[in-house]
Amino acid sequence: MIFFRQSQFIDSATLKQMHTELTSNANWMFRNKFWRYYLVDGLLPYQQSDESSWYGNQPNIKNVRKPWHALFEQIYQLAGPNFKLMRYALTGQTYGQEQELHLDTTLSLDGTFRTYLVYLNTEWDNTWGGTTDFVVDGKLIHQEFPEPGKLIEFDSQAFHIGHAPNKLDCLRLTLILHGRL
Repeated sequence: MIFFRQSQFIDSATLKQMHTELTSNANWMFRNKFWRYYLVDGLLPYQQSDESSWYGNQPNIKNVRKPWHALFEQIYQLAGPNFKLMRYALTGQTYGQEQELHLDTTLSLDGTFRTYLVYLNTEWDNTWGGTTDFVVDGKLIHQEFPEPGKLIEFDSQAFHIGHAPNKLDCLRLTLILHGRL
């Protein structure tokens, strides 16, 4: 289920630069719902799409600016030469913005799929919650806390949920890449 985990996948200076960029944008902060953005030519609203359209419409990361582009390249190196990016997004959650248990790729698609999740907070206390929980047959089998700069690689067809922080005025930030190997 979890194939790879690395604390401090992003160095602290780069993480701080990314975090500052995101949190200095008033549109990025504190929404009523869980939300997502793309990183192409600025922060663009996430568009929900039909999974059948993901192939052949691969996101073009050439327009992703620094330091984000370097992070994508680092993830691509980890993923290997056969990795095909299907979609990516920045996600954010504040207190009360719970997700639902979900898969990143439906079980009806054949192949091997991976999700790369990077926690973009510069600080985190485990008492704030915000875990990513993995569930099999209704039972919690694995839990990851959003440590600053940590990356986890997992099966996109594994049921999981990213919990909102349980602390007021706290923003849980992640970058997610979904792809096929």
